[in-house]
Amino acid sequence: MTYLVLARKFRPQNFDDVVGQDHITEILKKAIKADRIAHSYLFCGPRGIGKTSCARILAKTLNCEKGPAAKPCDKCSACTEILKGNSFDVLEIDGASNRGIDEIRALRENVKFAPSYGRYKIYIVDEVHMLTTEAFNALLKTLEEPPPHVKFIFATTEPNKVPATIISRCQRFDFKRIPSKIIVEALNEIGKKEGFKICEDAMYAIAKASGGSLRDALSVLDQISSISDKSVKVEDVYSMLGLVESELLFDMADALSKNDCVAVLKVLDEIIDKGKDLRQLVKDLLEHYRNLMIMKIGGQDLQKLLDYSGSIKKRIFEQSKNFSLKDILRSIDMFIETQESARITESIRMSIEVAFAKLTYKEEAARQKSGNAEGQDEKVERKFSPAKIISNNKGYVDIEGSRSSNDADDSMDVASKSNNEAAPEFDEEEEAIDIEDDRDFSGGNIDIRNIVRMWDSLTYALSRKKMSAATYMQEGTPLIFSNNTLTVGFSDKHTFHRESLDTNDNIALVEEVFSEKLNSKIIIKYVSSDDKMNEERKEDEEVKAAIDVFEGKIVSRWHQE
Repeated sequence: MTYLVLARKFRPQNFDDVVGQDHITEILKKAIKADRIAHSYLFCGPRGIGKTSCARILAKTLNCEKGPAAKPCDKCSACTEILKGNSFDVLEIDGASNRGIDEIRALRENVKFAPSYGRYKIYIVDEVHMLTTEAFNALLKTLEEPPPHVKFIFATTEPNKVPATIISRCQRFDFKRIPSKIIVEALNEIGKKEGFKICEDAMYAIAKASGGSLRDALSVLDQISSISDKSVKVEDVYSMLGLVESELLFDMADALSKNDCVAVLKVLDEIIDKGKDLRQLVKDLLEHYRNLMIMKIGGQDLQKLLDYSGSIKKRIFEQSKNFSLKDILRSIDMFIETQESARITESIRMSIEVAFAKLTYKEEAARQKSGNAEGQDEKVERKFSPAKIISNNKGYVDIEGSRSSNDADDSMDVASKSNNEAAPEFDEEEEAIDIEDDRDFSGGNIDIRNIVRMWDSLTYALSRKKMSAATYMQEGTPLIFSNNTLTVGFSDKHTFHRESLDTNDNIALVEEVFSEKLNSKIIIKYVSSDDKMNEERKEDEEVKAAIDVFEGKIVSRWHQE
C-alpha cells in the first residue's frame, strides 16, 4: 500500500477538526445553519494553516446529501468523491498554472451548466493572486452576478496582490498562524495515534521551526520519525533542521555573563564543527536574549510569551538573574548589528567573534583595572593622531597633533599637552568601539575632532537609511568644519564615490542624517583631498621657513575657521 504522509493522512474532514482557526470555522458553521451562504469567499493567510482544507470542507457541507449541514456525513457519494478529489461538481483550479485569460473564459462558459447531481457547482481556485490582470478583469462580471448554482472559493497567501475589485465581491476570511502551544497539542495527539514517542522539548522545537504552519510541522515530524524509530528526541530535531542546540545557547550566554571571551569562542568553534549555519546562530542568539529580556522584565508573569516547555522556561528565568537589563539590551543591539553586517561581509565568523569580543572586553578591562593597583596609577594617555588618518590614503586632515615635543625636527609635530589646552585623553576602556555614539552637541560644541571621532557612528547611521551612500562615505575623510559646513575629502582614486554622493538626493540624505546625529544643522561639501594636500604642503613650506628664522616650534594647528 502506498504510504500517505502525515499532512494528508490527518487532513481535517470537518470544521471541528480544523486546528487554530475557530474564529473562521464558527462563522462558517453558523452561516450554513442559517442558510446565509455567500456566492464567493476569499481565504487569506500563510501556507499550511488550513485554507484549502476549509474550502473542501465547505464544499462538502454544501453538497452533502444530508445537508447543507455544518458537519458533512463523509459517507454519501458527494462527500466521498470530494474527499477523493474526483467530484464533477467541485473543481479545484491551480491559479499558478491556469492564470491566463483563456482559462478564465473557459470557466465562464462552464458556469452556465447546472451541477451533475449536487446542489452547487463549486470552484476552488488556489493561489488566486497568480492570475493575470486580464484574467481578473474577465472574471469580474461572473463573480459579481454568478448563476445561483455556482459558488467560488478563492485561496491566497498574498491577498495584497488580489485586485480590490475582486476582494470587494467576496467575503474575506483571514486565517492566522497557529500558536506553538496548539501545534504542540496537535503533534502530541497525532503522535499517540501513530505510536510515536515525542519528548516535549522536541515538539516545541518543531512548532517553533514550523512558523505557525501545522502542515510544515507534520512534514518535519514525518521526516524525523523515519530516522528515529518511533522515538523523537530534541537532538534529532536540532540536527535535521540545522538549529543550534539550546544547551549550547545557554553555555554561550553563561560565558558572556561572566565576560569569559575564551569560553564563548570555544563554544562558537564547537558549533562550527557541528556544521551549523552561523547566520542561524545569530538568529538563535537573538531569540535567546529576547527570552532573557522578557524574563528579566516580567519574570514568571510573562512566561506565557515564551514558546518553550516548562523546564526550558525555568532555566531561562534562572539565567536571566545573571544579567542586568542593560547588558541584555546591549547584547541584543550587538547581535542585530552583526546580523546586518553579515549581509555584506564574506566572513560571518569574524563578525560574530568581533561581537563577542566587544561584549566581553569592556567589563573585562574594568575588572582588571579595578584589581590592579599598578594599572590604576599608570593610566594610558591617547591623543588624536592625524598621521593615522593620513596613512589610510583617503585624504588629508590636520588636527591638533598627538606627538610629544621631543619630535620637534618634524614640521608636522606639535607640542604635547600644553598648560592652557589639553589634548583629548582616552583610557583603555575607550578603545572599545561604540557604534551608537550618543554625544550631546546641543550646546554647539562641535568641532572637527568630534566629527572624526564619530565618523564610524555617522556612517553607520547613514547605512540605516541608504547602504550605498554609507559605503561611498566611508572612503571619504572629514577635513574642515566651519560655520556648520563639513568638508569631506576624497582622493583622486575615489572620484566616483565623491561624484555619486554629490547629487541632490544624496546630499539631502547625508545632511539629514548628520544633522540628526550632531544635533545641529549640517551642510555637506565634497572636495578632492589630493588638491587639499597640495595646498597644505605649500603652507608647510612657509611655516617651516618661519620656524627656521625664529627658531620656534608649532604649538597647535587648526583647520577649523
